[in-house]
Amino acid sequence: MLKRLSLVIGLGSVAVPIAAQQKLALTKPDAEFAEPYTSLRSVRELADGRVVVADAIDKVVHILDFRSGTALKIGREGRGPEEYLIPMSLFPTPDGGALLADLGNRRLLPIAPDGKIGKAISVPTPSAPSGNQGEGRRMMMTGLFNPQASDAKGNLYFQGAALPDADGKPVDSVPLLRWAPGTSQIDTMTWLPLTDAMRPQIQRDVGGRGTMMVRMGGGAAWAKQVGWSVAADGRIAIVTPEPYRVTWVGGANRTVGPVIPYTPIKVTEADKKQYLDQQSRARPVIATFGGGGRAAPPPNIQNNPQDTRFPETKPAFSGNNAVLVTPEGDVWVNRLRPASEPSPLYDVFDDRGRKQGEVTLRPRSRVVGFGQGTVYVIRTDEDDLQYLERFKRPSRQVTLKD
Repeated sequence: MLKRLSLVIGLGSVAVPIAAQQKLALTKPDAEFAEPYTSLRSVRELADGRVVVADAIDKVVHILDFRSGTALKIGREGRGPEEYLIPMSLFPTPDGGALLADLGNRRLLPIAPDGKIGKAISVPTPSAPSGNQGEGRRMMMTGLFNPQASDAKGNLYFQGAALPDADGKPVDSVPLLRWAPGTSQIDTMTWLPLTDAMRPQIQRDVGGRGTMMVRMGGGAAWAKQVGWSVAADGRIAIVTPEPYRVTWVGGANRTVGPVIPYTPIKVTEADKKQYLDQQSRARPVIATFGGGGRAAPPPNIQNNPQDTRFPETKPAFSGNNAVLVTPEGDVWVNRLRPASEPSPLYDVFDDRGRKQGEVTLRPRSRVVGFGQGTVYVIRTDEDDLQYLERFKRPSRQVTLKD
């Protein structure tokens, strides 16, 4: 005899067939912080429920308390102890604190659970493997950029730069590297297939000052690229646009998820206008090395629309921040949508690459991080001010049979 039992469970607890996948909407936040920001890149939820945030443009790091509505500033702008120049990403640490990536000083700042900033940590410059100067150059470039993910042990993960090999020939893959802060050991965990969007644009002798400028991305709209992130146990989730699927890599184990069908979105004039408008408001990641003074600012894309290459259709996803992993190991992928559908959409996958459901947000919103049973969302208003919202982690309704 069959019995039907309905349970509400957290995303990723079990695998369900496509027919049982839920479409959930995050529309009413559990809390929203009143103070706006300019450029929040990530968040780190502390054990007591407070949240560390970093604004790369305003150059501030705050600890937010949603209960009291207060923002405690920690550290200050500069190059000395407890100082930062371009505070970027935040990563959890095993002691319950956070690790701040300071792109401006090319170093990391540990933040204790009580909010105190510790001694800065420098990222080691990898040496070139014997007989492979090309890989050595690609690995060296990663030390100049901030890490992209971490695991529960505190290891940080970087993506190697897509520089030409020792003979000047283009490469077809880049290393994904792991480094334990406080050590000099850098391990190559796997290799990522390379797309044109992952190749940096390099301009040498910028402004005649002997400076080299490296710009990540730009030029092609909605460029196809491989996305990735890391679970707490160190497994790596790699998401490819063609075919659209999630592959989990953990040591010698490789779990390839099923191909997820999607209908390519035809690019319209409305899509082009929306893209150019978004890019005119964006601040691209620019790094300058060597030389003196400052490099000239990048051109405004909206003023040079002829420089933007538009494809006939959009891929399933695009962008370095399109892939996120929850503390429990679910993969959230930010899908591309037509201009006529302003609500962001995230596909949710389990630890075998199987799609579990979809989550939509309010327009002009994006997921910026997760906590224990929470998801943090950035909402941008019409003045381009950003507000941090906290939602309870969505659940889905599943029908089990016995």
